[in-house]
Amino acid sequence: MQSPPTYTQVNIPSEAGATDALPGYGESSAPSHGAFVPSAGVDDKLPNHFKVNDQYVKAQVMPSDLEAHLVLLGAFHRLREEVRTFKGKADIPMEPDERYAVFLQRAVYRFEQWAVRMIGGEGQEEIELGEGTPRVLAPNEVPPLDVVMVWHTYMLNPRSYYEDCIRKLPGLLRIGSFPLMQLAGSIDKEALLPHLPSESRVAAFSSFTGQPFDPPTNTTSEDTVVVFCPSCSQPNTIPWITFKGDGYAQRGFSCACKSCQFTFSWETLGVRKFYEDMEKCIASPEKYFIANTIVDYQTGVPVDKRWSKALSSIVLCNHEGNVKAASPEKRGKQIGWTMKHVEAYCRPVMMYLQNRPHISTPRGLSIILSAYCQPGPFSIDLASAVIRQMNFVDKMVQLGFTETDRWEDDHDTLTRCVVRYHHFLDFMSSTAGKFAVPTL
Repeated sequence: MQSPPTYTQVNIPSEAGATDALPGYGESSAPSHGAFVPSAGVDDKLPNHFKVNDQYVKAQVMPSDLEAHLVLLGAFHRLREEVRTFKGKADIPMEPDERYAVFLQRAVYRFEQWAVRMIGGEGQEEIELGEGTPRVLAPNEVPPLDVVMVWHTYMLNPRSYYEDCIRKLPGLLRIGSFPLMQLAGSIDKEALLPHLPSESRVAAFSSFTGQPFDPPTNTTSEDTVVVFCPSCSQPNTIPWITFKGDGYAQRGFSCACKSCQFTFSWETLGVRKFYEDMEKCIASPEKYFIANTIVDYQTGVPVDKRWSKALSSIVLCNHEGNVKAASPEKRGKQIGWTMKHVEAYCRPVMMYLQNRPHISTPRGLSIILSAYCQPGPFSIDLASAVIRQMNFVDKMVQLGFTETDRWEDDHDTLTRCVVRYHHFLDFMSSTAGKFAVPTL
């Protein structure tokens, strides 16, 4: 009998005709060494099959998966509290929440370096492993806990994650399912702290990313990051935090380029990302597409490439093929360096060539441009997404679900959770077109 739709059953069109898997929890990516060891017998009481959409299917998730997941959530919570309550040297005083926000900006940056440099970013597509075959995450590729936390949150936004992987992060796409058991196995489930990493794992992460392996739980004004000016492409060494509050990890980020004196912000860097994508789409329209034009926003399934090409051309006002390729620097001087300028450039064709400023921007264009509100290969604000996810983590902690040995003797609770989850799947399948929200 046919199983209900899951992440691992959707085919992704790729240049080589291979099939890749959407992100989901699974064990196919986890090697036996260092895998999470669940409580003995935790899966024994789960029924063999469930009725979903009038068909009997095997369990889509196991109680042992929940136990491993809760260990990860507990480790994320402990890491957050370690950052918020840091008592060491801090030359710039910050409130606990501000300190954690700065930490998350650095964690997102570290995740980007890991995903692009170590796992494989745009232009680093790997040799095909065979249709539907995921790439196993090597033991030395397992990232530090802060990077795992960002990756976990990213995958909780499956449509954005899927499209970003297709467009910018082929290495993550090739891994496929979230290696839950492998990553949970890197955590001491008694202390909810990472196991001591091997020297080779530390060396691999540092050499590929240029970052220390240990998460930067404390940030001072001496900690810096190199950012390239969107106007002249020259590097600038910028502190993560400053007394003025305009450091790279702070809300008021602003920097005057040391080469051209151009003042740029997070918004400006996002606009630069748009112009870079614009240049690629015009130069190679069959290969590159604007963000949020590949995966259908309703179904989560990739659309025909001809549709992505057509929509990208419309957004870029290149539907007649008369827009010439230009460098991002030149495009910025022509159009402007704010999202308002970009929106004004894209509106005419989307508004059927009519100048109607009193009508709001079409929702489709707003969705597309939302991917360019921040720099980097990600189409969502991952730091903010982690903060939202921590609200759920807090609830798990308050329920006592992340406590040491919580599930050694209590297998019934996790079993009931899995049973209720499958009832929820059945409910969703019977209410097509409606939005259902599950309980905790």
